[in-house]
Amino acid sequence: MSTPLTLTFRHLPRSGALEASARDVGNRLQQLNDGMTACHIVFEGAPEAASGLPFRVKIHVSVPGAQIHAESARQPEEGWAVPHSPLRSAYENAKRQLAKLKQSHGRSNLVSR
Repeated sequence: MSTPLTLTFRHLPRSGALEASARDVGNRLQQLNDGMTACHIVFEGAPEAASGLPFRVKIHVSVPGAQIHAESARQPEEGWAVPHSPLRSAYENAKRQLAKLKQSHGRSNLVSR
C-alpha cells in the first residue's frame, strides 16, 4: 500500500492479527480509489472493559476533494464481541461511501462537458 495507513488502538491492546486485517482493508480501499491520500483506522474499546470488549472501528479516508468517515454499524453502547466483525462493517460502510463518491464525480464530469 503506497498510501499512508495509520492504525490507532484506544483502550485496546495491539493485535498482530487485527493490524494485518486493517492493512488488508486499507489495500482494498485503495484499490477502490487509487487517488486515496490517507487512511486512518481506529480500533476503539470501552475504557471500562478490561478485556478490551466491546469495541467499534472507525475508518477515515482522504481522497482529493473529499473525506470519508465510516464506522462499524452498531451503536457504541452495543459494541461488538468479535474483533473482525466491526472492521468488516466499517469497511463495507467506507466502500459504499467511496462508490457513491465515485458515482457522483462521474456525473459531475458528464455535466461539466
